[in-house]
Amino acid sequence: MANSRFYSSIAAVTNLQVTAAPTDATIQVASSAGFPGSFPYTLSLDYGSANEELVDVTSGGPTVFNVTRHVDGTSASTHNAGAIVRHVTSARDFTDSRTHEASTSAHGISGQFVDTLSVQTIANKTLTAPTINSGAFAGTFTGSPTFSGGPSFTSASVLFQRNTGTNPAVRVNTAGDAGNRFEIEANGMHQWGDGTAAVDTNLYRSAANTLKTDDKLVVFDELQPQNLVRATRTNATDSQYETRAVGDANARWFMDASGKQYWGAGPTGVDVSLQRSSANNLTVNGTLNATTLVATGALTGGSLSLTAQPFTPFTPVWTADGATLSVNDGWYTKFGKLVFYRIYGVFSSAGDGTGGVRVNLPSTPDRSGGTRQVVGTAYYEALDNPGSWSDVNCMGPVIVFAGDSGPTTATLRNYKGATLNSGQIHDPVPLPTTIITIEGFYREV
Repeated sequence: MANSRFYSSIAAVTNLQVTAAPTDATIQVASSAGFPGSFPYTLSLDYGSANEELVDVTSGGPTVFNVTRHVDGTSASTHNAGAIVRHVTSARDFTDSRTHEASTSAHGISGQFVDTLSVQTIANKTLTAPTINSGAFAGTFTGSPTFSGGPSFTSASVLFQRNTGTNPAVRVNTAGDAGNRFEIEANGMHQWGDGTAAVDTNLYRSAANTLKTDDKLVVFDELQPQNLVRATRTNATDSQYETRAVGDANARWFMDASGKQYWGAGPTGVDVSLQRSSANNLTVNGTLNATTLVATGALTGGSLSLTAQPFTPFTPVWTADGATLSVNDGWYTKFGKLVFYRIYGVFSSAGDGTGGVRVNLPSTPDRSGGTRQVVGTAYYEALDNPGSWSDVNCMGPVIVFAGDSGPTTATLRNYKGATLNSGQIHDPVPLPTTIITIEGFYREV
């Protein structure tokens, strides 16, 4: 609670500098040395005389102050310049104190007073059967609280958070259990046990879109409750699992005890199969059709054919220092990280000869580990042939270097290793048009 008035034990006696009329709301003093540093406080004008008046100083300084006149029963009057001014207490200071001490609502209690209006921090209190209507909790809570009724958690933020992913965020058991019957780890893994020991069965996300258990999973058919995990079969060719549509004479899919899987039309027998033929080998007996086939290793076959492989057009970006193109086409297709491409450029004006000619590939080639790739072959037609280049028509390798970045090739060169300068791309009149064709493949990032 803020002080109603403020006081100082070192306030010096001073004088009015300017005469104060009865209605003046400001006074000017010679000095405010030692006056209280906060407002309000009390001054006496014409201290000790019959004309004495008490005023409350509400703001201002250091010599001109705003005041409330004739306080604590005194009368407003004129105070001439030179009148004595002194910081004082008055009857109300003692009356307020005695009234407060006599109040039974505040005094006579032990410890800190807790009111119903101000914001307070209360420590070391035990609340027995309180009713708390809304509020916020912060900090760390200890002990074993019991919640009854139906607590509701409406926040969209994290409900339970632990320091490491393997710490249980939620545990469930019954009275007397030595272990937990159910746990949710902070990493999302669910685990179950029988309560007598540690949890022993789990279910968790092992990768994107993949739910996994490290233990046995038993699934029951809704219509015919039987264990999907069937007993070991006597013969490896016996059906272990199978599916049929209504009226089918044969299974449309089944897996035998060896792990081999079969497919068929249903009315007739199966005609396609998939099996592990040997270590690290999966064999399809039939034709395998795939919209997208991804292989992390070698893709081999006695008769491997690719039909209708789509090519995507793109616009190559050239660095040719002033030379311009009338035709600038590119196409590419991919097999995993392997990119096959073709670039065809017909130049309509000569370059200025200030730099080498380079071109951007459809994507960024792999340069990791200091890799240098020969990514294709360039065919040059109708070049100017000054200096070391010397050939009008020739070919050369297209190279990317480990120290470069992005899709741009190194400066194009011929079969002798001479680099192509933009000045060797000539004005097509009256000479033939310069044409550069690049074809090849590379491993992309």
